[in-house]
Amino acid sequence: MASNLPKIAFAGLGAMGYGMASHLAKSGYHVTAFDIYQPSLNRFTNENQTALAAKNPREAVQDADFLIVMVATSVQATPLLFGLDTGAVQALKQNATIIMCSTVAPAYITELQTLLAEKGRKDIRLIDSPVSGGSSRAADGTLSIFASASEIDPQARGVLQTMSAPNKLYELGELGNGSKAKLVHQVFAGVNIAATSEVMGLAALAGWDTRIAYEALKDGESGSWMFGHRGGYMLDNKEGERARYSAITIIAKDVAIITSTARPLNHPLPLLSTAEQLYLHALSAGWGPEDDCVL
Repeated sequence: MASNLPKIAFAGLGAMGYGMASHLAKSGYHVTAFDIYQPSLNRFTNENQTALAAKNPREAVQDADFLIVMVATSVQATPLLFGLDTGAVQALKQNATIIMCSTVAPAYITELQTLLAEKGRKDIRLIDSPVSGGSSRAADGTLSIFASASEIDPQARGVLQTMSAPNKLYELGELGNGSKAKLVHQVFAGVNIAATSEVMGLAALAGWDTRIAYEALKDGESGSWMFGHRGGYMLDNKEGERARYSAITIIAKDVAIITSTARPLNHPLPLLSTAEQLYLHALSAGWGPEDDCVL
């Protein structure tokens, strides 16, 4: 494997993060991973022989050129970066780059930039870079990536291109535009996941074979990538054997970011707000860890 590639610290081995980190390791990058769930770290190092596991974020970033953050929420990201005892920022080397791949509110990106300045780390480059595509595309390195920064240098672009499909790395200008793009993108995702559940549920109750319905609808004029993706999971996952590609907690979190961002702008989101109530109902029923295809 090439030895001249940059060293990467990767935080967050969830459904998508695991695939992203594994693909980077298989592509020749030196990857040191951190996750609070030890079995995920064990699996990662077992399946990627050149990869390393760290006990905490600060240990993970020793000598790293890049820190990729792929945790679920900004609430998790802040202590990971700025925690007094184990936060990564204090240990990042001069002129390192943080690539924020988590879906967060655009305002949080501004907050991160401010916090870096307050900690005396203006040297650290920050790339706002949320991703989309699900766990299978994460593992294949074919994600859609919405990247924004004051500058994306060739080395950073190479890392992003390794994780993205050809022509699916969107460089969107000034810092924060990536999260704005992901926010708008997730309106479609939030509505389509709920619509897919409505369509397949109605087909089943109306007596139309759901496999036939799925095949007839997925390539039709009213079909969508999300219907083809989630509809297939609905049919292929059996009770008790259901894989978790994207938990209900994740889409519920994303939708909450969108509605809370739109509210002070006085922008109505009637379809997404209705979908949000379905996700909240699923959470209250204890379905949060389940894949969102169960909705």
